[in-house]
Amino acid sequence: MFTFLLSLIGRGIGLAILMLSLHPTVMPVTVQGDPLNSLRWHHRALVVFTPTDQHPHWQDQQAHLDGMLAGLRERDLLVFEVVGESVSMEGRDLPHSDAQQWREDFIAPNDRFTLVLIGKDGEVKMHQDRPVDEAELFELIDAMPMRMHERGMGRM
Repeated sequence: MFTFLLSLIGRGIGLAILMLSLHPTVMPVTVQGDPLNSLRWHHRALVVFTPTDQHPHWQDQQAHLDGMLAGLRERDLLVFEVVGESVSMEGRDLPHSDAQQWREDFIAPNDRFTLVLIGKDGEVKMHQDRPVDEAELFELIDAMPMRMHERGMGRM
């Protein structure tokens, strides 16, 4: 019985630690030296992870992105791509970036497609394992308080 209680207490503590680590004020989304840190308050970031450029979700996501370039610019959204071991921003390689570190920072498994949207405040707004289309992405961004403020100021 005592071992069982210790097990439950251990799980409770582990759960509490996990919940605290997921809270945005406890676990920053970016790490020091990460290029996303300099974007805070200026740009949103869409980070797309894929093990290979042949992954079907990757190809679908690229097709979606090709059709929404004007909307991405309007929303101050930069696209980062982590394909295998390479990292790029807007199609330009970031040679000093460590793809594995990006995957660890954003909890993106090496063998799966993962998409992460980061708000201007540096918080994760979306983390999923499927592509996102224009309507879903822009609806989410346009509902953010900062974006609503931008639109109210006539920045469209």
